[in-house]
Amino acid sequence: MILTILSFLSSVDIIRTSRTCKRLYFLAWERDLWTSLVINSPEIETDRAIKSILEVISRNAGLASIQRIDLSSSSRLTDRGLAILARRCPGLTQLEIQHCHAVTNGGLLDLVSRCQMLDHLDVTGCPMVTGITMPLVPGRFCRLSPRPTLGLTYLDMSDCPSVDDTSVKMVVENCPRLHYLFLRRCYNVSDVGVKWIASYCLMLKELSVSDCTKITDFGMFELAKLGPNLKYLSIAKCEKVTDSGVKQLARHCYKLRYLNARGCEHISDSAVESLARSCSRLRSLDIGKCDVTDGGLKLLSELCPNLKKLSVRGCEMVSDAGIQCIAYYCRGLQQLNIQDVTGVSVDGYRTVKRYCRRCIIEHTNPGLCIC
Repeated sequence: MILTILSFLSSVDIIRTSRTCKRLYFLAWERDLWTSLVINSPEIETDRAIKSILEVISRNAGLASIQRIDLSSSSRLTDRGLAILARRCPGLTQLEIQHCHAVTNGGLLDLVSRCQMLDHLDVTGCPMVTGITMPLVPGRFCRLSPRPTLGLTYLDMSDCPSVDDTSVKMVVENCPRLHYLFLRRCYNVSDVGVKWIASYCLMLKELSVSDCTKITDFGMFELAKLGPNLKYLSIAKCEKVTDSGVKQLARHCYKLRYLNARGCEHISDSAVESLARSCSRLRSLDIGKCDVTDGGLKLLSELCPNLKKLSVRGCEMVSDAGIQCIAYYCRGLQQLNIQDVTGVSVDGYRTVKRYCRRCIIEHTNPGLCIC
């Protein structure tokens, strides 16, 4: 029972608890409590803490038990701390170092070269990180030998301002097994980077390039080559993407289940119709601030009755008629966003409540609060 209670504490709190009495000391260092290590306080000198904690764990629980490490928001983490992890935790499978501003490519290179089982890496908000590469050992590989690659299947490089098309090429060349790739707000990524992604990451299931404003329809044409493997895509605020790109995407990625096209003002009913006809498995769609009308929503509701989440926030040409069609055909709707949609009145709101009883409706109309 005490072990269960301790399992809810952070790594630092477990260590503090171990100092209270002899019994808790021995319980605190049980192997089951140290499958993960969490140090995410900006006040802690992370490098020194990592060294001290790993030394104690190695004496008591054994470092082989550590599989997941979360050092997010540890502003004092440096490449030295990553080097310690690389030497002491060869069985590491998941590492999260979000917003660690002192971490560089060198620290990651040392880590991935030693932790061969690493498959989940999150470097969100690390401004010094530009890419992930695999070290080459001179004389070990000849030209005819296959290029050594990393086993990463999940990589999040969102909010890394230095990431560009060259960085993306470096990443996908070294991580061809990626299933999940997130490049949110990497403003220097363009269609060229998207082309590299589609060329190397043939098993990609989820991709986010939201706020990458340089991406156009040509990028969508390249992503269409991924075919039915692609299930999740976010192109929010990619303002240069139009109906043409979405149509090509819908035609080939027909197993798409999630699409976020919020803020793509050149997307209209024509693209929504293509999505509805080709992607019958669509469950979540965000077309906020797009050029969509009630006609597009009618087709969407008739052809995608299993839709669970829909956002038409800021769609000025949507009214009660379109929302009522969604409510009537998509009875399993769970979330609807109609914020800043002035054409939806109390009648439309009540229709959704009548047919979609479990639906959560987000709105900004004070008049709907009385319903």
